[in-house]
Amino acid sequence: MVSTYLSYNLVNRDIKASLNRTVSDPLVARQTEYFKENIGKVSTVEEFLDDYQLYSYAMKAHGLEEMTYAKAFMEKVLESDLSDDASFANQLTDERYRNFAASFQFSAEKTDLQTDSQQTILLEKYEASLTAQSDTLEAEAFYYETMIDKITNVSGLVNNSRLMTFALDAHGIDGTYYTKDHLAQILTSDTSDPDSYVNQMVANGAANASKFLKLAEAFEFNTDGTLSGATAQTAVQKEAIVSLYVDEEQIYVTDYYRQRERAYYEQQIATITSVDELTADTRLFNYVSTAFELGSMSASTFKQIVTSDTSDPDSYAATNGGDAWVAIAGKFNFASDGTVESGMTAQGTTQLASTNSSFAALYDDADEERKEALTDLFKTNISEAENVDDLLSDTTMRLVLQRTFGFEANEFSVRELRQALTSDFTDPNSFANKSKDSRLIDMSKLFNFDSAGNAAVPLQAHNSLTATTIAKQYVINEVRFLEDPEKTEVRKAATEKAENYQEKIQSIDTVGKLLADREVLDVVIGAFGLDPADVTDDFLKQAFGSDLSDPKSLVNQQPDSRWAELVASFNFDASGNLTRETIGTVQQRGETMETVNKYLRQTLEETEGESNEAVRLALYFQRTAPTITDAYGLIADDALMAVFRTTFGYTDEFSNMDVDQQARIIGENMELADLQDPAKLERFLQRYSAMYDSENASYNSPALSILSGGSAGISADLLFSLAQLKA
Repeated sequence: MVSTYLSYNLVNRDIKASLNRTVSDPLVARQTEYFKENIGKVSTVEEFLDDYQLYSYAMKAHGLEEMTYAKAFMEKVLESDLSDDASFANQLTDERYRNFAASFQFSAEKTDLQTDSQQTILLEKYEASLTAQSDTLEAEAFYYETMIDKITNVSGLVNNSRLMTFALDAHGIDGTYYTKDHLAQILTSDTSDPDSYVNQMVANGAANASKFLKLAEAFEFNTDGTLSGATAQTAVQKEAIVSLYVDEEQIYVTDYYRQRERAYYEQQIATITSVDELTADTRLFNYVSTAFELGSMSASTFKQIVTSDTSDPDSYAATNGGDAWVAIAGKFNFASDGTVESGMTAQGTTQLASTNSSFAALYDDADEERKEALTDLFKTNISEAENVDDLLSDTTMRLVLQRTFGFEANEFSVRELRQALTSDFTDPNSFANKSKDSRLIDMSKLFNFDSAGNAAVPLQAHNSLTATTIAKQYVINEVRFLEDPEKTEVRKAATEKAENYQEKIQSIDTVGKLLADREVLDVVIGAFGLDPADVTDDFLKQAFGSDLSDPKSLVNQQPDSRWAELVASFNFDASGNLTRETIGTVQQRGETMETVNKYLRQTLEETEGESNEAVRLALYFQRTAPTITDAYGLIADDALMAVFRTTFGYTDEFSNMDVDQQARIIGENMELADLQDPAKLERFLQRYSAMYDSENASYNSPALSILSGGSAGISADLLFSLAQLKA
């Protein structure tokens, strides 16, 4: 008979090979294949419990084989809401039931038209699209200001679509419906001649006639299309058309607008000789109205304020507006007659700096309020929407989509937007993907509609139920063996990390993004009972690049099956992108793999136990002990206690002692935290197997029998075991 020590080591030194031998057994192979092929067909607890092969397979996998008969009890376990600490499974002291419930998802995943994460991304894109306006406006204006001075005739302008579009957009004209010839005739019209092309349009009430007249007045082309001067526009005309373009094209005031208005104000205020000149220039008066929060104040009232004597308590400013108006008067150097005081400019350096500072602080306040109101309305309306038609029938939500993804107002029909929103972004044949339009594809990723347009379950790297389970398990693992006050501090930090994981995992849609965020990935690693500190980025890259269907891939060759289960828990395809192919019904891909691995391990332990019960106990202890949180968990498990008693030489009578006394003795003999260390756990089990053999030396080595005259004694195997242990 082979010793327990050697039998255990024979199995354990290559646990992967041992499990492979187990799965090669025809009966085990059939049972496993049946489970993998049929678990995806189950959708209710009743269906699962009624299929004895499936149900008993799972029960055995989780070490609950003796409870297979208790269907009513297990039904309550499976129907437990694990996110609720008061649920049935969470109230049971035996963690096997909670783990069993966690491996199935009989609670339907909640549909969500748009998750919080998707909404955050969309609104961030919306804000970014508005911010990008400033760069776009500046780039287009720079191009126009540079190139328009190189135009020498009208054909050069109308044939440069970028310049011509800029000029048309500045005047609010959609150039799509007008020919180059029509535009050339507009630009070469003599605006002083009532019979000119553009004036005849005005006379006949043609569409956009007044806008075209202003367009003609903005250029210096002769009637034959040539130029009399050096450029197609004077400096004043060029500045005016750029200003019109910015006003027309910006949705909200931009920083580029602020820069332009400041530059214009600084240039013009230096030339102002009277308050009337200032108020006559709309841009200048708007600037000071914004800077000093004048609202709709009239030019005459403003004049009375700034011509007031700031030292006179009875002045107009002092008696009508108090200190606020006196302060405004102090920002200018106008005499009582409205002219600039002798030897001064309308504003000095300090006064100008104060005005600019105030304008910069206030210029976008009204638009910020408008933006906030629009996004708040979007959030409210999207929370009330039930399907894609509710979304598209709302003008506010369509406007946000248009601005976020850069659609022109009528670029896509409602029908096309509906097709895009109901596209499955993982399906290469979906409407959005076949369009090749990145805007439609990106939009389809930020909503969750099924093909009928109803709210669907979001596709995420980890679905909400899996994410909740991982977050809770991470916290449990982090505080294991700790005592207060350290336990409280660690729990708080772990909870924050778990919540961060739950938030971020919603927006991680590729393996690349996952690997780039170790904070998120380390929570998952910790939840699987592995130590993130021992894991390199290179190993993780190789693990997630492994083919889970290939038994020879790196992740499948790991001695610890938890690595394959961890990788399989994510809904990524072989290319590292989100996929629906990994999603099952009541079990996800990773959960099915975990159940199969647990079943094979249970079967291996049973098989070994048929020839040596001590080997089964050692394997069971190896698998289970790392999950024990305290001595009482050890005491509650007869098999674990049998290993403890044998290892430290206690008789069966030990279990008759007071429970607290047992716990004290366990603490004196071993550090339960050491069981988390594979090397220390292995040394412990080597001691157990040697001690077991020393207590049960009922077999003989033939050589030893000859040497001892055939009498019973310690076998050569046991002597070897003890020698190894000592070494």
